[in-house]
Amino acid sequence: MNRLVGPILLFVLGAVAVQLVAFGNHVDYVRPGHGPLLAIAGGLLMAAGLWGVLAGLRAGPGGSAQESAGAARLARARVHTRGPLAADRETLERLRADEQAEGHDHSRVPGVGWLLVLPVFLVLLVPPPALGAFAADRAGAEVPRPAAVATEALAGPDPVPVELHDYAERAAWDDGRTLAGHTVVLTGFVTPREEGGWYLSRMVISCCAADARSYLVETAGAPADRVPARNSWQQVTGTYTPGDGTHTARITALEVRPVAAPQDPYELP
Repeated sequence: MNRLVGPILLFVLGAVAVQLVAFGNHVDYVRPGHGPLLAIAGGLLMAAGLWGVLAGLRAGPGGSAQESAGAARLARARVHTRGPLAADRETLERLRADEQAEGHDHSRVPGVGWLLVLPVFLVLLVPPPALGAFAADRAGAEVPRPAAVATEALAGPDPVPVELHDYAERAAWDDGRTLAGHTVVLTGFVTPREEGGWYLSRMVISCCAADARSYLVETAGAPADRVPARNSWQQVTGTYTPGDGTHTARITALEVRPVAAPQDPYELP
């Protein structure tokens, strides 16, 4: 039966990948453009798993008998037949009898072994959410150093929608020179501050959630006095204010309003 565990696990893993892409939940883990690649990989895993299951079923009981004989031969190979460490005649006869015994199957998997498939089914039925406040809070408020800071002027009339990581980099690493005098609109999730107040946060991924970087913008001003629920999505309209720490970002809120979570929870560099 153990010959079926691996193929079944492959099939279920492939089904998880295909299901994530089919329902659009893959954007919680990878870039949106990687969806087709993930679906193809999932399909290949499902095909390989199905082929393994069919091959195992076709082998039938004979396959188990062969595995049992192989296990017995291996046991015999580990027993010395000559020299000072040679096994006694009774042991050798018992190993030969075990090899030829009918119905003696070393290949059976204990029932608890099937619990290995349970976590995969849980991911299939209840996929974990995208990274949120817990991951953002652990990284701290300092804005990651960018390879190059955008220095071009903001496009469009005020209020200007700006990606949160772009605002944070301009504020923390360019002293807000391209932000001063503008009213901007930022969208992100709430990360409470230990000192009181809250950050508007966003995660940025280059490939997948494993390489995610967090960007936190401290919110100030009267509209931000009330701390929204952790991980709730908010849209903040406000103006640039220098942060009070090294390479940190802050915004003075003019308006704060709740919004629905975006289809793509991560921003791209």
